[in-house]
Amino acid sequence: MPIVSIVMAVHNGEAHIKDSIQSILKQSYSNFEIIVIINCSTDNTKKILNNFNDARIKIFETNICQLAFNLNYGLDKAKGSYIVRIDADDIAEPQRVERQLQVMLKHDYDIVGSNLTYIDEYGQEIGEKKYPELNSDIRRSIIYASPIAHPSVMYKKAVVLKHGGYLNGRVSEDYDLWLRLMRDKEIKFYNMQENLTRYRIHTNQAKGNKLAYHEVAGYMIREALYQKSIKHFIGFCVYILKSIFN
Repeated sequence: MPIVSIVMAVHNGEAHIKDSIQSILKQSYSNFEIIVIINCSTDNTKKILNNFNDARIKIFETNICQLAFNLNYGLDKAKGSYIVRIDADDIAEPQRVERQLQVMLKHDYDIVGSNLTYIDEYGQEIGEKKYPELNSDIRRSIIYASPIAHPSVMYKKAVVLKHGGYLNGRVSEDYDLWLRLMRDKEIKFYNMQENLTRYRIHTNQAKGNKLAYHEVAGYMIREALYQKSIKHFIGFCVYILKSIFN
Protein backbone atom coordinates (compact mmCIF):
# COMPACT_ATOMS: atom_id res chain seq x y z
CA MET A 1 0.00 0.00 0.00
CA PRO A 2 1.55 3.34 -1.02
CA ILE A 3 1.99 5.99 1.65
CA VAL A 4 1.87 8.84 -0.88
CA SER A 5 -0.55 9.43 -3.74
CA ILE A 6 0.42 11.99 -6.36
CA VAL A 7 -2.75 13.47 -7.87
CA MET A 8 -2.75 15.16 -11.25
CA ALA A 9 -5.81 16.35 -13.15
CA VAL A 10 -5.05 17.07 -16.80
CA HIS A 11 -6.92 18.61 -19.73
CA ASN A 12 -5.09 18.46 -23.08
CA GLY A 13 -1.66 18.17 -21.50
CA GLU A 14 0.30 16.52 -24.30
CA ALA A 15 2.89 19.31 -24.57
CA HIS A 16 4.47 18.81 -21.14
CA ILE A 17 2.96 15.81 -19.35
CA LYS A 18 5.80 13.47 -20.34
CA ASP A 19 8.35 15.71 -18.61
CA SER A 20 6.13 16.07 -15.56
CA ILE A 21 5.60 12.31 -15.14
CA GLN A 22 9.29 11.61 -15.70
CA SER A 23 10.17 14.04 -12.91
CA ILE A 24 7.91 12.10 -10.55
CA LEU A 25 9.31 8.72 -11.57
CA LYS A 26 12.83 10.02 -10.82
CA GLN A 27 11.98 10.87 -7.21
CA SER A 28 14.41 9.74 -4.50
CA TYR A 29 11.35 8.40 -2.61
CA SER A 30 9.53 5.61 -4.42
CA ASN A 31 6.61 4.32 -2.29
CA PHE A 32 3.94 6.26 -4.17
CA GLU A 33 1.24 5.94 -6.78
CA ILE A 34 0.41 8.47 -9.49
CA ILE A 35 -3.30 9.13 -9.97
CA VAL A 36 -3.92 10.88 -13.29
CA ILE A 37 -7.43 12.05 -14.11
CA ILE A 38 -7.77 12.94 -17.79
CA ASN A 39 -10.76 15.22 -18.21
CA CYS A 40 -12.37 16.36 -21.46
CA SER A 41 -9.11 15.89 -23.36
CA THR A 42 -9.01 15.69 -27.15
CA ASP A 43 -5.25 15.40 -27.63
CA ASN A 44 -2.66 12.61 -27.17
CA THR A 45 -2.39 12.84 -23.36
CA LYS A 46 -3.66 9.30 -22.76
CA LYS A 47 -1.42 7.83 -25.48
CA ILE A 48 1.65 9.48 -23.92
CA LEU A 49 0.72 8.14 -20.48
CA ASN A 50 0.18 4.64 -21.82
CA ASN A 51 3.75 4.64 -23.13
CA PHE A 52 5.07 4.62 -19.55
CA ASN A 53 5.70 1.10 -18.31
CA ASP A 54 5.22 1.68 -14.59
CA ALA A 55 2.48 0.04 -12.51
CA ARG A 56 2.43 3.02 -10.14
CA ILE A 57 0.72 5.14 -12.81
CA LYS A 58 -3.07 4.78 -12.66
CA ILE A 59 -5.10 6.51 -15.35
CA PHE A 60 -8.75 7.55 -15.06
CA GLU A 61 -10.95 9.53 -17.43
CA THR A 62 -13.97 11.77 -16.91
CA ASN A 63 -16.09 13.89 -19.21
CA ILE A 64 -16.62 16.59 -16.58
CA CYS A 65 -14.55 19.66 -17.42
CA GLN A 66 -14.26 21.09 -13.91
CA LEU A 67 -11.03 20.94 -11.94
CA ALA A 68 -12.50 20.67 -8.43
CA PHE A 69 -14.58 17.65 -9.43
CA ASN A 70 -11.61 15.89 -10.98
CA LEU A 71 -9.36 16.56 -8.00
CA ASN A 72 -12.02 15.11 -5.68
CA TYR A 73 -12.27 12.12 -8.01
CA GLY A 74 -8.52 11.68 -7.68
CA LEU A 75 -8.71 11.88 -3.88
CA ASP A 76 -11.39 9.18 -3.94
CA LYS A 77 -9.14 6.87 -5.97
CA ALA A 78 -5.99 7.64 -3.96
CA LYS A 79 -4.81 4.99 -1.51
CA GLY A 80 -2.10 7.06 0.16
CA SER A 81 -2.49 8.92 3.45
CA TYR A 82 -0.48 11.83 2.04
CA ILE A 83 -1.46 13.62 -1.16
CA VAL A 84 1.01 15.38 -3.43
CA ARG A 85 -0.38 17.84 -5.95
CA ILE A 86 1.34 18.68 -9.20
CA ASP A 87 0.05 19.93 -12.53
CA ALA A 88 0.74 18.34 -15.89
CA ASP A 89 3.01 21.16 -17.03
CA ASP A 90 5.18 21.40 -13.90
CA ILE A 91 8.33 19.60 -12.79
CA ALA A 92 9.06 18.07 -9.38
CA GLU A 93 12.64 18.36 -8.14
CA PRO A 94 14.15 14.88 -7.49
CA GLN A 95 13.89 15.06 -3.69
CA ARG A 96 10.56 16.85 -3.46
CA VAL A 97 8.43 13.96 -2.15
CA GLU A 98 11.11 12.69 0.23
CA ARG A 99 11.82 16.13 1.68
CA GLN A 100 8.17 17.07 2.16
CA LEU A 101 7.29 13.74 3.73
CA GLN A 102 10.23 14.00 6.14
CA VAL A 103 9.09 17.44 7.29
CA MET A 104 5.45 16.40 7.65
CA LEU A 105 6.29 13.32 9.70
CA LYS A 106 8.83 15.09 11.90
CA HIS A 107 6.63 18.06 12.79
CA ASP A 108 3.13 16.62 12.21
CA TYR A 109 2.20 19.38 9.78
CA ASP A 110 -1.09 19.03 7.89
CA ILE A 111 -0.29 21.03 4.75
CA VAL A 112 3.24 21.60 3.46
CA GLY A 113 4.07 23.70 0.40
CA SER A 114 7.34 25.04 -0.94
CA ASN A 115 8.83 27.88 -2.90
CA LEU A 116 8.80 27.73 -6.70
CA THR A 117 11.25 28.05 -9.55
CA TYR A 118 9.57 29.63 -12.57
CA ILE A 119 10.41 28.08 -15.94
CA ASP A 120 9.33 28.95 -19.46
CA GLU A 121 7.69 26.61 -21.95
CA TYR A 122 11.14 25.28 -22.90
CA GLY A 123 12.13 24.52 -19.30
CA GLN A 124 14.51 27.45 -18.87
CA GLU A 125 14.58 29.17 -15.47
CA ILE A 126 13.07 32.66 -15.57
CA GLY A 127 12.57 33.49 -11.88
CA GLU A 128 11.33 32.22 -8.56
CA LYS A 129 8.54 32.74 -6.05
CA LYS A 130 8.91 32.67 -2.28
CA TYR A 131 6.05 32.02 0.16
CA PRO A 132 5.60 32.77 3.88
CA GLU A 133 7.14 29.99 5.97
CA LEU A 134 5.35 29.71 9.28
CA ASN A 135 1.75 28.81 10.10
CA SER A 136 1.01 32.21 11.64
CA ASP A 137 2.43 34.09 8.66
CA ILE A 138 0.58 31.90 6.17
CA ARG A 139 -2.73 32.49 7.97
CA ARG A 140 -2.10 36.22 8.22
CA SER A 141 -1.19 36.73 4.56
CA ILE A 142 -4.10 34.87 2.96
CA ILE A 143 -6.24 38.01 2.76
CA TYR A 144 -3.74 39.56 0.32
CA ALA A 145 -2.63 36.62 -1.84
CA SER A 146 -2.68 32.85 -1.90
CA PRO A 147 0.02 31.89 0.64
CA ILE A 148 0.56 28.34 -0.63
CA ALA A 149 1.39 27.20 -4.16
CA HIS A 150 -1.13 24.47 -4.94
CA PRO A 151 1.15 22.59 -7.41
CA SER A 152 3.84 22.45 -4.70
CA VAL A 153 1.73 21.07 -1.87
CA MET A 154 1.66 17.83 0.13
CA TYR A 155 -1.19 17.37 2.59
CA LYS A 156 -2.88 14.83 4.80
CA LYS A 157 -5.73 13.31 2.84
CA ALA A 158 -7.88 12.80 5.95
CA VAL A 159 -7.65 16.48 6.94
CA VAL A 160 -8.75 17.75 3.54
CA LEU A 161 -11.60 15.24 3.28
CA LYS A 162 -12.79 16.09 6.80
CA HIS A 163 -13.27 19.67 5.65
CA GLY A 164 -15.10 18.82 2.44
CA GLY A 165 -12.36 18.46 -0.14
CA TYR A 166 -12.49 20.79 -3.13
CA LEU A 167 -15.81 22.61 -3.29
CA ASN A 168 -15.67 25.83 -5.28
CA GLY A 169 -13.92 27.77 -7.97
CA ARG A 170 -13.37 27.48 -11.67
CA VAL A 171 -9.80 28.79 -11.42
CA SER A 172 -9.25 29.28 -7.67
CA GLU A 173 -10.33 26.04 -6.00
CA ASP A 174 -7.16 25.98 -3.90
CA TYR A 175 -7.80 29.42 -2.39
CA ASP A 176 -11.25 28.29 -1.28
CA LEU A 177 -9.75 25.16 0.27
CA TRP A 178 -7.10 27.07 2.25
CA LEU A 179 -9.71 29.49 3.60
CA ARG A 180 -12.01 26.70 4.77
CA LEU A 181 -9.12 24.76 6.34
CA MET A 182 -8.06 27.89 8.21
CA ARG A 183 -11.34 27.88 10.11
CA ASP A 184 -9.79 25.00 12.06
CA LYS A 185 -7.16 26.54 14.31
CA GLU A 186 -5.60 23.11 14.96
CA ILE A 187 -4.51 22.67 11.34
CA LYS A 188 -0.83 23.42 10.85
CA PHE A 189 0.43 24.96 7.61
CA TYR A 190 4.07 25.22 6.59
CA ASN A 191 6.02 26.30 3.51
CA MET A 192 9.47 24.80 3.05
CA GLN A 193 11.93 27.48 2.05
CA GLU A 194 13.24 25.33 -0.79
CA ASN A 195 12.34 25.45 -4.48
CA LEU A 196 10.91 21.94 -4.80
CA THR A 197 8.65 22.52 -7.82
CA ARG A 198 9.40 24.06 -11.21
CA TYR A 199 6.31 25.99 -12.20
CA ARG A 200 5.94 26.47 -15.93
CA ILE A 201 4.80 29.78 -17.41
CA HIS A 202 3.38 29.34 -20.91
CA THR A 203 0.66 30.64 -23.19
CA ASN A 204 -1.79 27.73 -22.81
CA GLN A 205 -1.93 27.48 -19.01
CA ALA A 206 -4.86 28.47 -16.82
CA LYS A 207 -3.95 31.89 -15.47
CA GLY A 208 -5.14 34.20 -12.76
CA ASN A 209 -7.54 36.76 -14.19
CA LYS A 210 -10.58 38.83 -13.27
CA LEU A 211 -12.62 35.65 -12.80
CA ALA A 212 -10.13 34.45 -10.18
CA TYR A 213 -10.28 37.81 -8.38
CA HIS A 214 -14.07 37.73 -8.40
CA GLU A 215 -14.12 34.17 -7.08
CA VAL A 216 -11.74 34.99 -4.24
CA ALA A 217 -13.69 38.13 -3.37
CA GLY A 218 -16.73 35.87 -3.04
CA TYR A 219 -14.87 33.51 -0.71
CA MET A 220 -13.70 36.45 1.39
CA ILE A 221 -17.16 37.93 1.89
CA ARG A 222 -18.45 34.45 2.74
CA GLU A 223 -15.77 34.09 5.42
CA ALA A 224 -16.42 37.63 6.67
CA LEU A 225 -20.07 36.77 7.23
CA TYR A 226 -19.51 33.20 8.43
CA GLN A 227 -16.77 34.12 10.90
CA LYS A 228 -17.96 37.69 11.61
CA SER A 229 -14.45 38.69 10.58
CA ILE A 230 -13.24 42.21 9.75
CA LYS A 231 -10.01 40.68 8.44
CA HIS A 232 -11.87 38.77 5.72
CA PHE A 233 -13.93 41.84 4.85
CA ILE A 234 -10.64 43.63 4.23
CA GLY A 235 -9.66 40.68 2.01
CA PHE A 236 -12.91 41.11 0.10
CA CYS A 237 -12.04 44.78 -0.51
CA VAL A 238 -8.50 43.84 -1.57
CA TYR A 239 -9.78 41.46 -4.24
CA ILE A 240 -12.47 43.81 -5.49
CA LEU A 241 -9.73 46.39 -6.03
CA LYS A 242 -7.53 43.80 -7.75
CA SER A 243 -10.39 42.97 -10.13
CA ILE A 244 -10.76 46.65 -11.01
CA PHE A 245 -7.12 47.70 -11.38
CA ASN A 246 -5.43 44.54 -12.75
